[in-house]
Amino acid sequence: MILIKRCILLLFLSSIIPFMQPVSLFGENDFGYAVYLYKTGNYPGAIIELNRFIYHNPEDLYSSYLRLLVALSYANTGKHNSALGSLSALSNHLEGSPYLADTHDLLCESYFHSLNIMFRQKMFYDFQVQKEQMQVSCVNLDLGLNRELNDYVIFMSAAGYIYNLEWEKASEELDEFQALNSDPGTIRMKSLLEIELKEAMDHRDKSPVLGGILSIVPGLGHFYAGRPADGARSLLLNTAFAALTVYAFYERQYVLGGVLAAVEGVLYASNIYGAVNAVQQENAIYVIQKRDNMLKNIAVPPLDVITVRKKLDL
Repeated sequence: MILIKRCILLLFLSSIIPFMQPVSLFGENDFGYAVYLYKTGNYPGAIIELNRFIYHNPEDLYSSYLRLLVALSYANTGKHNSALGSLSALSNHLEGSPYLADTHDLLCESYFHSLNIMFRQKMFYDFQVQKEQMQVSCVNLDLGLNRELNDYVIFMSAAGYIYNLEWEKASEELDEFQALNSDPGTIRMKSLLEIELKEAMDHRDKSPVLGGILSIVPGLGHFYAGRPADGARSLLLNTAFAALTVYAFYERQYVLGGVLAAVEGVLYASNIYGAVNAVQQENAIYVIQKRDNMLKNIAVPPLDVITVRKKLDL
């Protein structure tokens, strides 16, 4: 009988365990388990445990640091709006805190992670606004930004300008980079970008007008645009139909000659239009390829770049 009761109890417990909320083995004043969940990549669980500690210890100095982990946990789960909201609340809280001198590194880092998320979401206008706010609240107060994070900000900002094809602004942004104490790979990346940007700024697009004028001779405009196959095809078709038209009239087949002449007229006009369009397309292709090549050389900072690791034992 006792064995039957035990089996029933085990069956009952096994049926309700999946629906039970996880219970922390740590007390309300211990955030070690929350940090452990974050370190092991259990971000949904980390969000619950981190918020639990923050709720019960709103005035604890560590709560501010844990708010950063909450935001990064949201970011790592794809909840970017929640992450940005958490980071904005954190930076506002720190700016109004009487302990700003003790948490200035965290303030700067909260701004950095907002920039990182905005960059990943291609929110480049918001990125620049946030960057200016960071400069006012962080850099201009002589609090400074960690060198590694500062390098990331410069390259992310330059990448945003490159994405929008603003070569000169991107170049000006890279001028803010200081090679002293920076990583050799970062210095190499800057040199490559400067070369690419100079080539892009020195590049002169081909003239669509000139392409159209050259197309008076069928195919020549396409050759100018850099599309020899299209140029050869246009020359062959126009030459063939022009010859057939002349031959039809020579043979006094006026109806056929008229039809061929009409077809040749369409082909000839298409040849001019196609040449102008080809030049414009090749200009655009050059710009897009140049942009993409430069963006490939820019490293996106990972979401786990945290310079206040010692505070959280990460």
